[in-house]
Amino acid sequence: MKIFRLFRAVKNKFVYAFYTVLNRVSLHTESVKFLPCLTIFGRIFIRNYGGITLGRNVKITSSFSKNPIVNSFFTSLVTEKNGKITIGDNTGISNSFFYSVSSITIGENVLIGAGCKVYDTDFHSIDPSERIKVGDKGRCKPVSIGDNVFIGASTFILKGAQIGNGSVIGANSVVSGAIPDNQIWAGNPAKFISHIKSVEKKS
Repeated sequence: MKIFRLFRAVKNKFVYAFYTVLNRVSLHTESVKFLPCLTIFGRIFIRNYGGITLGRNVKITSSFSKNPIVNSFFTSLVTEKNGKITIGDNTGISNSFFYSVSSITIGENVLIGAGCKVYDTDFHSIDPSERIKVGDKGRCKPVSIGDNVFIGASTFILKGAQIGNGSVIGANSVVSGAIPDNQIWAGNPAKFISHIKSVEKKS
């Protein structure tokens, strides 16, 4: 058993080093701005036609073996020509997908659970006469996630969503509107569950 654990530890270090090199190449090739202490577990997918900025001490999991709780294998950061993705300091992301045509802003000390999806666009128009046009992306509206937010696994954050500081979103929720600071929301569509009691006691 010890020799197998040793082999696994050596293998994990080799894989981490290998993907670190590949990820750094992708970051530079795709003109991603990032600050020191960026940690990425696994192979991240990046397509940056707009702008992507990663803050200090951001941690990204992009590996099924590192976090196998949902059927999502890697993290993707995709921006179109005018899209922007900004991720604040000390934020952790696990096997999640981000797609920006307008703007996605994520604050500091945020935790985004496995399998989450954050979109600032509908991708396609409701009107079929618009939908058949080349390059149609439907309606777009910026997404904003405040500081100290916790987003549960497999949650959808849709265009125009605004999540206040310190709030918690339950797993498998769908968020499309404004959520105040320090509240718990969950469901499809996400609805108010309760205030965060620890914050209430301090105030």
